[in-house]
Amino acid sequence: MKNLSKEYTKQSSNFEIRNANGCLYIIATPIGNYDDISLRAIKLLSSVDILLCEDTRKTKKLLTYLNINRRNMMSYNDNNAAKKRPYILKQLFMNKTLGLVSDAGTPLISDPGYKLVQECYLNNLKVTHAPGPSSVINGLILSGLPTNQFYFGGFVSSKKNTKIKQFTSTKSYSMTGIWFDTCLRLTNTLEIMLKIYGNRKVTIARELTKLYENIISCDLKNIFNLIEEKQLNNVPLKGEIVIIVDGFNKQNELSIEILRMNIKQKLKNFSVRDTVNLTIDETNFSRKLIYNEAVKIKQFMTEK
Repeated sequence: MKNLSKEYTKQSSNFEIRNANGCLYIIATPIGNYDDISLRAIKLLSSVDILLCEDTRKTKKLLTYLNINRRNMMSYNDNNAAKKRPYILKQLFMNKTLGLVSDAGTPLISDPGYKLVQECYLNNLKVTHAPGPSSVINGLILSGLPTNQFYFGGFVSSKKNTKIKQFTSTKSYSMTGIWFDTCLRLTNTLEIMLKIYGNRKVTIARELTKLYENIISCDLKNIFNLIEEKQLNNVPLKGEIVIIVDGFNKQNELSIEILRMNIKQKLKNFSVRDTVNLTIDETNFSRKLIYNEAVKIKQFMTEK
């Protein structure tokens, strides 16, 4: 890809650009492997009048790889977007072509930009998209989970109560769920998922499209063992994570109800501790989930 040279980039002042008459281009860039860039994106990156970047330093690395030497780059991110939108709109009214890129992947997917698109439509300015990589779709495809229907939950909150609300509100969704998280919070996130969702299939994806791409597929109960195993082998998970989790099905809910009936029956003759130990041997649910259910049921039985 580094051999893409001036001779190629000259082609970028093509018909599409020359006849844009003021247009905002949403340009998807690679999520890891720079060779995933599209030919159209290369042309746009070198030809738009102004290139709006979430972080100009990160975009410059990609441009260097592509042998694109350009000026008129401007940062546009959550910290400065409100101040810069009027200037950007003015440039579009002056029939300038502008490109918008995020640090990686498809802009506006958990990245700044949608308010600018809204403003463009309110002012009858043209917006189009040069499609390309997205970690949401890439993670879904590699998960082995159903792809016919899915929802994107965005970033999992760092606050426990908000995280619980996120998963509680999506508990009954029958479609595959996709979330972003960081490795530092991953274990806590998965524990809360298990408690709220029950023992569903889950895939953890990281370093997508890169040399050390890593996909872990398991169920929520046993995923912790695989993560711990990697840590013991000095290959801990790092960076941002895509979590893909199976959707709700009535069989899962039925299993929880059966579990509760089973626990209630045992508590008539055994302590909470013995009930938990006996139930673990009979089901695929985690010790923590069984214990929490046993405590709640025991408390209810005592109050009665």
